[in-house]
Amino acid sequence: MRQIVRNIRHNTRCSRLWVSESCYSDMWNNVIPSIPYARTVIKRIVISILFLTTLLSVQAQPDYVENMMTRRHISCLDILYNVSWLIPEFHEKGSKDTLQAIMEYWEERCRISEELVRCKILLAIDDGSFSEILYNDNILRMLRNYEQTNTLYDNINVHWSYYGGYYHYDKLYNVCLNRFTVKLAKTLLETKELSPVEKFFIRIYANEFDQPLFQMLDSDELDGTRIKELYLQENKARGKSVLFHNDWMLGVWIPQGNLDILGIHPFFGYRLGIKHKKLTADLTLGLKFVNSPNTYQVYEDGVTWDTNHFFGGYIGLDAGYELFRLKRNSIDLIGGIAWDGFDALNEEIDGKKDNLTKTINSLNLNIGLGYKFHFKSQRFNQRYVGIDFKYNFVNYKNPHGTNLDGNTFTVNLILGNVINFMYNNF
Repeated sequence: MRQIVRNIRHNTRCSRLWVSESCYSDMWNNVIPSIPYARTVIKRIVISILFLTTLLSVQAQPDYVENMMTRRHISCLDILYNVSWLIPEFHEKGSKDTLQAIMEYWEERCRISEELVRCKILLAIDDGSFSEILYNDNILRMLRNYEQTNTLYDNINVHWSYYGGYYHYDKLYNVCLNRFTVKLAKTLLETKELSPVEKFFIRIYANEFDQPLFQMLDSDELDGTRIKELYLQENKARGKSVLFHNDWMLGVWIPQGNLDILGIHPFFGYRLGIKHKKLTADLTLGLKFVNSPNTYQVYEDGVTWDTNHFFGGYIGLDAGYELFRLKRNSIDLIGGIAWDGFDALNEEIDGKKDNLTKTINSLNLNIGLGYKFHFKSQRFNQRYVGIDFKYNFVNYKNPHGTNLDGNTFTVNLILGNVINFMYNNF
């Protein structure tokens, strides 16, 4: 104990005299060893304090950097997000001046979007100030986008904004802005005396899609309006465009006359082509298969063979003309020219590496009728289903074998798709 007191006095003297570091070193070496394990404990405490100080400093840096981010830039997506709540709120309060200020701010800061035009049209109809100058020449594209979003994509939890980027449909639109505009449109439809063009917009924004958009625009009630003029201009331009289409065919090949000995066979094909106005031109590839139910004779390599082998192909150019169209139904006159044939023999010969084969071919001239049902158009395409009936004039030559005179009848179910890269207004 006396030794400890002497060391403390010594160290105090060092402190008063501001002696060199060696004096403190003496204090450390003399005092600490006198207490069991004290030196080790103090070292651990010092290390822990240094570690915690460093850790807190690192954690504080992100907050420090964030506090430096003082310059603000409100994007159009931010504005769209906010007006989704602000417009319903101030409309409910009846604050027309505030609503007008919000709309002007939105339009000034951001380019025209479907959402903005929709709100402008509905609010203008609501306060009796509607005019067709509220929208520009892109209105048809915007209306189609709105119709597709609310019909084709009901089960998809995204919504494409004209400002770019995907929005969660349920969170932003169905709950707020979209629900507000649908409710307002339905209210206006019940309570307002509307002009034909106002009623046209209200029916769309009320999600009344019992009629396709183009059928609404075909109405005589819209004659003389700007929206009808834009529709006619687009139709004129669309009529000059070329549409691409493709379809799959599944059906039956039915022989007639002496040819019926070959029996009925399944037919599978693919068709690819273009459409301009009412005309179509296609390249068609097809296969008919399954062996014949009957035996017939073919002559090959100096021998008459009994066979029931059958595997055929079809490659041709087809054309069509739309005779009649009512809503989504159309009837076409169809026909074409093709190279049509089938393998009639495929026999293994002893001592020969290759099988003995025989193919019977014919030119095929065909004509018929086709029916199609067109589904609602999607963004750049429209699917359809249908059925084709064709009578095929063929002349299968089989010298020294079974007489195969006769023509064929084909019936095919069709599943197809029309693609339009420029327009989406079927």
